[in-house]
Amino acid sequence: MLPDLPVAVLPEPEPADLMTALRASGVRLVRPARAEGLIWTGERPSALAAALACAPSVRWVQLASTGVESYLPLMDQKIRWSRAVGVQSELVAEHALMLALTVLRQGTASVRAGAWLPRPAIGLTDAEVLVVGGGGIARALLALLRPFRVRAKVICRGGAPMAGAEVGTPDRLDAWLPEARVVFLAAPLTADTAGLIDAVRLRSMRRDACLVNAARGGLVITDDLVRALTSGWIAGAGLDVTDPEPLPPEHPLWSLPTCVITAHCAGDLDHALGPFVDLVRRNIRRLANGLEPIGLVDRELGY
Repeated sequence: MLPDLPVAVLPEPEPADLMTALRASGVRLVRPARAEGLIWTGERPSALAAALACAPSVRWVQLASTGVESYLPLMDQKIRWSRAVGVQSELVAEHALMLALTVLRQGTASVRAGAWLPRPAIGLTDAEVLVVGGGGIARALLALLRPFRVRAKVICRGGAPMAGAEVGTPDRLDAWLPEARVVFLAAPLTADTAGLIDAVRLRSMRRDACLVNAARGGLVITDDLVRALTSGWIAGAGLDVTDPEPLPPEHPLWSLPTCVITAHCAGDLDHALGPFVDLVRRNIRRLANGLEPIGLVDRELGY
């Protein structure tokens, strides 16, 4: 049985399937004015700020997203904030792998050709792979890549060991980037990672390299990526996120046959309800026992 922590879900209208799943799992749902915990499924920080003003007893906010950069200005010491770590990792990793394979196989060019035009059979098996970011998406991606026998390296802040990869701290990025056939971006957007992939780093990559971004658009300087693709610095890019976002219809990235773009749809809460509700339950128990919630946001680090 769950501890008695009254929780509200906002914004309205609340997702019906989520509300059903939370009730079935024993979470006590109340109106915001009576809530001590708040589950936020929206996207607008201004709306969340308004919601918190009407919920004076809230001491814990559980975000339904992993990225938190837009919410940082709202955070203070009075409320614990946790992000949805690991909830959508497998969905996002699967999507990132799809983007990589589509770029490698020149899938977009084939679809646009309008004629029978065979493409080279370029594979991922035995390739050099670099994953930038060491969280749940990276771990899920390494598991998916295992059958491809890739030689994987991971860049992450802590440098802690990860199964199936050599791990290095961010100071290794410029040494490892030129070696990779496929570069997956799976890092949070922070002051340190904004514009991480710029013209200098794109020029340093292999000419047959594939860049996949399933994290945040701001990790890549978009104009530099356009130049890299049009000039042949790299072979292609798979993007689920862009900067700006949404990407304007007239943007040159749409017309590049070496670029595959999806509309920030690698993961969503509807298809991760089980893991999300489980995370909420575990965090309620942890808070009741005087522990920090899983996914506690570090305001200094930005995630």
